[in-house]
Amino acid sequence: MERAIALGQRYEARRAQLNGSADRPAIAAALTEKELALARLVAQRRTNKEIAETLHLSEGTVKQYINQLYAKLDIGGAVRNKRAQLAALFGTKY
Repeated sequence: MERAIALGQRYEARRAQLNGSADRPAIAAALTEKELALARLVAQRRTNKEIAETLHLSEGTVKQYINQLYAKLDIGGAVRNKRAQLAALFGTKY
């Protein structure tokens, strides 16, 4: 039993280390690493073209991923407002 607890504690510590949980808002815990990278780029006010170049994706793929991200985080409204809401979630001033 103690071994299972120790393994669980090591897992949680490693997960926190990999996720950088101290730098992440609580809502970001539900995101994958790729989604988190995308969210950070959107929050930095990067264009879809810049994001596509950074992540080596097409602009269309970036648009799809961003829309999926908005849905996952329950962000609605106009595109400009969605990006502002995402930036607010990640503590980035727009």
